[in-house]
Amino acid sequence: MANSTIEPKPESIERVASVYKKTESISETARQTELSTTKVRKILITEGLWSSPRSEQIRDLVDQGKTPSEIAEMLGITTVMVQNYLPYEKGLYDEPDKTDTAIRSEKYRERNRSYAQKIQGREQQKLEGLGTGEEHAPSSEKKQPLFAMHLHLELHDSRLDAMNPDEAKILAKYGAVKKSISRDVIVPSSLALHQLHYLINVAFGWTNSHLHNFQLPQPMFDTLTSGKFVEIAPVYGYYLQFPNTTFNDAFWDDDYDESKSPRTWMRSKYLKQYRYEGLSEYWIENQAEILDMAKHLPILDVDPLSQPKQAIPKKVKFEDATLQDLLTAIVFDSGMPDGLKESRRLSEILSLDPISIESAKAAALKTDTSSVSLYKQYRDIFVTEAQREDSSHNDAAYSRAFRQIESLQKETEPRTVKPITTELVYTYDFGDGWQVDITLVEEFGRDNQRVDDETAANVIATRKPVCIAKDGLNVLDDCGNVWGYIDMLHTIHEKDKEEAIQMRTWARSQGWTGRDMSPKQIL
Repeated sequence: MANSTIEPKPESIERVASVYKKTESISETARQTELSTTKVRKILITEGLWSSPRSEQIRDLVDQGKTPSEIAEMLGITTVMVQNYLPYEKGLYDEPDKTDTAIRSEKYRERNRSYAQKIQGREQQKLEGLGTGEEHAPSSEKKQPLFAMHLHLELHDSRLDAMNPDEAKILAKYGAVKKSISRDVIVPSSLALHQLHYLINVAFGWTNSHLHNFQLPQPMFDTLTSGKFVEIAPVYGYYLQFPNTTFNDAFWDDDYDESKSPRTWMRSKYLKQYRYEGLSEYWIENQAEILDMAKHLPILDVDPLSQPKQAIPKKVKFEDATLQDLLTAIVFDSGMPDGLKESRRLSEILSLDPISIESAKAAALKTDTSSVSLYKQYRDIFVTEAQREDSSHNDAAYSRAFRQIESLQKETEPRTVKPITTELVYTYDFGDGWQVDITLVEEFGRDNQRVDDETAANVIATRKPVCIAKDGLNVLDDCGNVWGYIDMLHTIHEKDKEEAIQMRTWARSQGWTGRDMSPKQIL
């Protein structure tokens, strides 16, 4: 079965393999080789140097002749996630063998990467100098009354009644699980999805060491993105986030210093007032990025991954392409176009009385796009000046362009985004494939209603989330999802002493203690 992505050059593969053998870390390998984590993992899968229970499961289904869409339906995951676990297709090493779209796509990405590093440092300083002191928040939440939400967070595939009895016994006995590995929290409605990411990491014992995203339930996502891509483009920056190769700055999260523990740092992310200071999350920036891609990739070579094997690739004009066409024709190095916009507040996504996804899509598509071209003109000036060497850099033009960008961002940002669902899916570490099913259980104080629950009232007053119930010990990074975690517990408690000591030592190096904490200690 052909894969949608083009295999890297031999020297890249050799470099990744060499670094990984030394570091044994995908994230560190990605940093040292200056490749995306997704690309590094796919190289390692292709070379047989890395696997996980999820990747092996998908590989087995591929060998049985299943298509990615069939596998996604069988496993209850997205087609995008299936593609993330597939190896690169063999035989595509040489440049002449690449398709026209692949070559254009590579040049498009390389053009952006060539100045990305120059922009980032300079841009950080410039944005601080040009700031107005106001909160750069592409959200209307601060104008809405604050209320509290009770969320149930449950690790997918961790329910004891749905797993092998022997595995369930180990998880119950050594993992302190009664029904499933879960947490119940009460959070302020002003919490942004990006803040919820840190809360989930702390709640389950992870360390923010891997990629993540938030997604809508698959049927809702399919409805929201059905049709020609250029026609549904306004939903990006409204609910969804389009991968941005020009400004890789959705959130400036490089403020960690070693004077505090990672857990303390992560807690500060959801306990303090939220502040977004980037560019790429704004609705109009999403539209400009899509416009830029359409300009540089007018024709797509689409591999029909979701079709029978005998189907042949086809050429599709960008304006006629669907989202699925883009997913099978373009290598997205900076994320995938299936995630939610993480600057969105919970009150703009979740509700016990959400509007229909059809209504939400119609509202997004009514967004006025008349300013996009003007924004892109200023954006191009801003990027061009950021790319110049210091000696030829025009500070005045740079500053003027940024001020116009900032003004248009604020003018065009959607102000009345309505919640659309009672459930979300959070995915952490696309290698291990951890998934947290998020369900809104109860709302406190919405529409200024009286709040009788003392805990909820305190959350509203202090804006500090609280864990009110938990099931199971914390898990840990890089153990191989729920099944690997069960195997770890089995090794520590039932294998020979030497093997148990080695496993426990490794687990402790990942921050795992095996200590059972009360709900109050979780967050």
